[in-house]
Amino acid sequence: MNSKNARSSEQKRTQWMHIRLTPAEAKRINERFRKTTNKDLSSFIRKVLMDKPVTVITRNQSFDQFIQEMILLKNELSAIGSNLNQITKKINSHATTPSVKLLMENYRLVKENVDTKIAGIKNKLNQFSDTWLQESSAEEASEEQ
Repeated sequence: MNSKNARSSEQKRTQWMHIRLTPAEAKRINERFRKTTNKDLSSFIRKVLMDKPVTVITRNQSFDQFIQEMILLKNELSAIGSNLNQITKKINSHATTPSVKLLMENYRLVKENVDTKIAGIKNKLNQFSDTWLQESSAEEASEEQ
């Protein structure tokens, strides 16, 4: 059933209600509205006034921290990958020259840096998974009671 048919089957809204709010009250209502899945303020207010359930979007702060950390690590790994590609091109173009030893040493240092960053990623993933597991276990325990 499309939305026009659904809309015509329910009773049309013909009554208006006007209210006055202080700027602080309007701000508070708008802040609460933005945290919901409602598409417009009118439907949000109708649900609140009629004691209907309002779906609120909640954000997991530990997940937000995880995403920020992963973005930083991704950027660092991208830069390191670019360095590795440049070193590899130079090594391949100068394979017979004496400077290859210096390039190989640079390559070894960059590879150690990559290994360190990968270990950092694994460590952060473990920390966040431990936090999420503790949070979900606590939520499950509180729901059981």
